Amino acid sequence: MSDVKELKALAYDLRKKVVNMVISGKGGHIGGDMSVMDALVALYFKEMNISPENREDPNRDRFVMSKGHSVEAYYAVLAQKGFFPMDEVIEQFSKFGSPYIGHPNNKLPGIEMNPGSLGHGLPVCVGMALAGKMDQRNYRVYTVMGDGELAGGSVWEGAMSAGHYKPDNLCAVVDRSAGLPLDGMC
Repeated sequence: MSDVKELKALAYDLRKKVVNMVISGKGGHIGGDMSVMDALVALYFKEMNISPENREDPNRDRFVMSKGHSVEAYYAVLAQKGFFPMDEVIEQFSKFGSPYIGHPNNKLPGIEMNPGSLGHGLPVCVGMALAGKMDQRNYRVYTVMGDGELAGGSVWEGAMSAGHYKPDNLCAVVDRSAGLPLDGMC
């Protein structure tokens, strides 16, 4: 899928799934979900080499959702990509005992790490990118950060490390909570 119109239509449809998920779970961060959806759809359906079929491949691309409170959008995209059933996510989101909790859960297929405090995505991704270079792998590492976490010290430590080591396999996207265009990313 590469046509911008198709990607926009998919993002629109997935936003509806997110609303259903939030209603089913009786809570969520819907504003952040809506703003990050275009970026996630563009990354997962146009840019990144990530799929259920290659999830164990050491050369697959890596993705970290630093903006972990927008997990509903992330789950919707992963479900659409085929990592787990969409109906299951909507039905079980934020329910007692469910793996579909309010922040990314790396016990689920397709999720590389559980983001903790905001701001940890970029420094972790710098480390993943550098590890890929050291292991002579050809994968790329992506993160989506919220604009609110950019003031965190760990973000700037990660940015300074990236500036120093210059990993050319790293892509950091900032969601400015106003939506991003589906073209011109990374």
